Amino acid sequence: MKITDLEIDGFGVWNNLTLTNLSRRITVFYGPNEAGKTTVMQFIRSVLYGMSPARRRRYLPPVDGGRPGGALGIVEGELQFRASRIADRGPEDLGRVVCTASDGATSGDRLLREALGDVDEPTYTNVFAVSLDEIQQLGTLSGTKAAEYVYRLTSGLDRVSLYDVIQELQASRTALLSEAPAGPQASRIVSLVARRDQLRADVDRLREQNRLWSQLAVKIKELDDEIAAVESQVRKAEHHARTIEIAVGLKTNWRKREKLNEQLDLLSGRVKLPADAIERLNAINADVEKHQRQADVLQGQRHQLRDEAERLGINELLVRNAARIDALGEQRDWLMSLQRQQQDLEQEAKQYEARFGSEQKRLAEALGVKDAARLRDLSESDFEALQPQIDALKAAQRRLESAQRDLEALTESERSLRTQIETAIIGGESHGLPMDLQEASNLVARLRKRLSVEQRLEQARQHEVELEQQSHDLLDDQVMPLWLFGWLLATFIIGALMLGVWALVPSSPFGKYGGLVALVGVGGAAFAWVFKYFADDAAAEKLDACQRQMEVVAKQIAELEREKQQVNGELPMTDGSVVLRLQAAERHLVELESVLPVEAQRKQAGGEVGTAEARVDQAQRELNQMLAHWKAAIAALGLPESIDPQRLLCVTDRYGQLAELEARARHRRDEAAARQREHATLVRRIRELAEEVGCVLKPKAHGPQGPVAKPAGDLRGASEGKPAAGAKTYIVEEKPAAAAAAEATVDPLDQLDHLTSERRRQLGDVERREQLKEKAKELKAEEGKHLQTIATLKRRRAAMFQAAGCEDEQQYRMLAADQHQAALLANQRDGVTREIAAAIGRHEPEEVFAQLLSPDSIGALDQMWEQATADLDQRQANLKELAQRRGELHREQTVLAQDRSLAERQLDLSVVETQLAEARDDWRRHAAVSRVLERIRADYEAHRQPETLAEASRYMAKLTAGQYTRIWTPLAHDELLVDTVGGESLPVEVLSRGTREQLFLSVRLALAAMYARRGVNLPMVLDDVLVNFDAERARRAAEVMCEFAAAGHQLLLFTCHEHMWDMFIQLEADCRRLPMRRGAPIAAVAAVAEAPPAPAPPVEKPKKKPRRQPAPKSTPAATRPAAVYEYPFVERIIEEPLRARRASKSDAETAAPDPVDAEPSEFHEYSFEAAAADEPHAGADHALAYIVNADAELARRAAKTRASGAAAYRWTDHLAPRSA
Repeated sequence: MKITDLEIDGFGVWNNLTLTNLSRRITVFYGPNEAGKTTVMQFIRSVLYGMSPARRRRYLPPVDGGRPGGALGIVEGELQFRASRIADRGPEDLGRVVCTASDGATSGDRLLREALGDVDEPTYTNVFAVSLDEIQQLGTLSGTKAAEYVYRLTSGLDRVSLYDVIQELQASRTALLSEAPAGPQASRIVSLVARRDQLRADVDRLREQNRLWSQLAVKIKELDDEIAAVESQVRKAEHHARTIEIAVGLKTNWRKREKLNEQLDLLSGRVKLPADAIERLNAINADVEKHQRQADVLQGQRHQLRDEAERLGINELLVRNAARIDALGEQRDWLMSLQRQQQDLEQEAKQYEARFGSEQKRLAEALGVKDAARLRDLSESDFEALQPQIDALKAAQRRLESAQRDLEALTESERSLRTQIETAIIGGESHGLPMDLQEASNLVARLRKRLSVEQRLEQARQHEVELEQQSHDLLDDQVMPLWLFGWLLATFIIGALMLGVWALVPSSPFGKYGGLVALVGVGGAAFAWVFKYFADDAAAEKLDACQRQMEVVAKQIAELEREKQQVNGELPMTDGSVVLRLQAAERHLVELESVLPVEAQRKQAGGEVGTAEARVDQAQRELNQMLAHWKAAIAALGLPESIDPQRLLCVTDRYGQLAELEARARHRRDEAAARQREHATLVRRIRELAEEVGCVLKPKAHGPQGPVAKPAGDLRGASEGKPAAGAKTYIVEEKPAAAAAAEATVDPLDQLDHLTSERRRQLGDVERREQLKEKAKELKAEEGKHLQTIATLKRRRAAMFQAAGCEDEQQYRMLAADQHQAALLANQRDGVTREIAAAIGRHEPEEVFAQLLSPDSIGALDQMWEQATADLDQRQANLKELAQRRGELHREQTVLAQDRSLAERQLDLSVVETQLAEARDDWRRHAAVSRVLERIRADYEAHRQPETLAEASRYMAKLTAGQYTRIWTPLAHDELLVDTVGGESLPVEVLSRGTREQLFLSVRLALAAMYARRGVNLPMVLDDVLVNFDAERARRAAEVMCEFAAAGHQLLLFTCHEHMWDMFIQLEADCRRLPMRRGAPIAAVAAVAEAPPAPAPPVEKPKKKPRRQPAPKSTPAATRPAAVYEYPFVERIIEEPLRARRASKSDAETAAPDPVDAEPSEFHEYSFEAAAADEPHAGADHALAYIVNADAELARRAAKTRASGAAAYRWTDHLAPRSA
């Protein structure tokens, strides 16, 4: 199951949150503290398993509103659906699940339960969902509690441990047999034995005559034991003889392999070269020659570019001041604008002064003041004091105008309503329609009824015509068509003839088929008669039905005619179509209905007209009162009362404009002065820059050409150092002071244009020089690359010689030739070894044959074969003789058994013995299972840990860089042990907090992988599980999670650390930031810079037999110089998780790092190889007599398991992607 998207309608702090296109591998969500990460994880649990009371108390109702719940997009194989859960039906509601398929079909929670694979919520919480709370809980536990917590996680919360099974078996055995004395508390077997002994004493008194039968039984039992011992010896003798026989056949190949090993030993002990070593050496030599030629060509090109750059002449002062020249060049338009602005501002100032005088004169005339200077006595505040009264006058005037407009509008509205009513009444009278609304409504109803009667009458008449036509057709059908009648008549005649020929003619031409032909004839005649009868009857029935319908329709027409006459009597006598009359009546009815509200509106409009007239009178009185106040205020200022307020308001505005004109004139004078100062500043900067770079124009006193510049060849001392060769500068010729004063000054724009043109010319030369420099740098860099490549190739070649232990190339080539010869010999030896292994098969280990084929005993193999054959024949003869003796005794015992005189005591004794045998069998079974479990436990603790712990061990090794290599548990104790790289087993309580969390994470990943192999592949949700990891282990944990997700598992990881988010981005995972909630922006967190791990030095391939050693501890490696070349074929040796336990020395040297065949887990191939004779011999009643049968049963099961392919495992990385 994979989650593709989620949508939260309302849950906790989230509202209308949508996350789409989630990766099917790993998705990392970043968000700061209190961003709602844990809320999203709890939402996923809630949708999958419901709103539990704990989650409801914490997350519901939503903080920001919304429907409580949301939906998840889920993909399960080929099925894609959307599961939504809304919990709005009460405080105890878990939420109703609705699953919507891709085709829109909806259903209950069936699809969700099938996708979950019947995994309940506790299992999902303990395996697939890891939150920060669990990490914190693990950190707060003591060492012992933390160890117990992790152990219970590995053994499962819903399973019984093997240790509990062993304890239960021990208790059952104690109940069956214990050392307690006889009595009420005695065990079952002891009680039964006491009862048996008592019964035997009673029986012995009654069967003294049967002692001979008992003696025979004892002898038979002894013979059975002796035969069993002899059979065991015979099997051993057969096995030994077969072993010697195989050894005799292996002598030739064994000696051949020893010779090949001796030759290989002479060639061994030297460094192993790769297969393509000579090809690599030749390629390096060719690359060195090629790069050397290219480096020489590039060096010549670079020297040519340097000479060309030296031939360019550049004025350095001008180049250094290019930015200043460009800046002044950009000010050229501004300089010209300053000149124009200065002239325009002076002209505008003069215009404003003239307007000020004329405006002052006009204002005095407008106010009726003869002396214009007297206007200065009236301040602007005096005019502003009149402003409220002017505003009040305007408001009164506006109110009067508004009241008048309202009065006119209401009058017009009343007039239009009156006209509308009169129009409606006149239209109805012209058509003769009633003016009353009720009468008009009744008229419309009668007209509609009249129209409906006419329509039904027309339909009935059409139906009558159709029935009449149908009756004519049915009347014609009463006579059968001639062609059909002819066919029926012919069928009847032919059938009658066939029947007559069969009945009347004895020698019928039909022969033995006469009866069948007659039967066919009878059937044909009967069919013709029946068909004729039913056809006539059906035609008559149809005609009768049609006539009955005609009668019904005639009655309906008569009834409709009467109803039509009745309706016509109710309607007034008028001419014209009923449809037109109905339409006119309906329109008239609509007009009458619309007149009713219009009449009410007209009455309301009449009242509003009276109100509007009162408002007009009130506004007129207010306006008169305001005019009286205005005249008093004007007289107080000494102005004539005849001044109109509107005119005074215009004069007031003009008075303010008068002050504004004066201020504008003064402002223009100030701006003109400022422009003059800016212009002078720019001119001074241009002149100083020209003098500094030596490009001053020489002014011309005469002639229309204007100023010209005189170039100078060399200018010494103008700048620091000497200028570049070919640099051009400009000087000003010295003249007497009188002549210089008489000359005109140089135009600053011409001087600026001259500087700009020189700057562009010099810029081209500088760009050319820079291009040459860049090209020279590129050539030098390329040359350096070739030289560096040459040095690298030489170091690689030297490293190859050094790794091979050779001083020069000749020794290296000789070593490669010797290695090729050794490879050929090794192939021959491997072929001989395969033949030896095929001959041995599974009979005995190769070490047994190595002893037999040693130089000391290989010559005596034939003699040993003869002795083994003779011994086997002797033992088989003894077995045959013992079997004959046992048969004779059985016959004698059978004769004695014919006397059946057993009593009640003997019957009781048999019952007790049966119970005792059953109790012993139960004890034996319990003891056998206990013994087997004890043996399995010993092997289990060493080699066969559970699949979950083995997988967790691989994760732990990756997370800790090989520091901890194995996680296992002894079955006799409820604890976990962790093996370090040095082989030390540590309990969980001594581990650090971070290492415990890594162990916790490893076990969770292994459990999830185990469930996935069982077909339950649910997404894992991890909330800040890396919070206590250091930077290096966090990076390794991120890589392990990405590999785990690549194997087909989906991970949803939440983190509040941005550097962890960046690590997953580097691993190309699907990384997202949680969206903002409540408008709060997410603060950017500075990424934590981590130093990259130092590269480990190359590890040479071991020369001796590799031993099972743990990976080295992660210690800081010394920084390798950049010049050291890592030889390509010296690869780092990574030890496989499991090695073959019985790999020979030759196999270890030549084995490739292919996947190693794993030993089967549990006891797929487990068998107890100890023979039955190795156990202490005991009688039939001994408790350990079960071992032989148990060993045989386990061996049989192991063989059956191997035959069914259950042990065909290969150890491959479980993180590799698997196909479905």
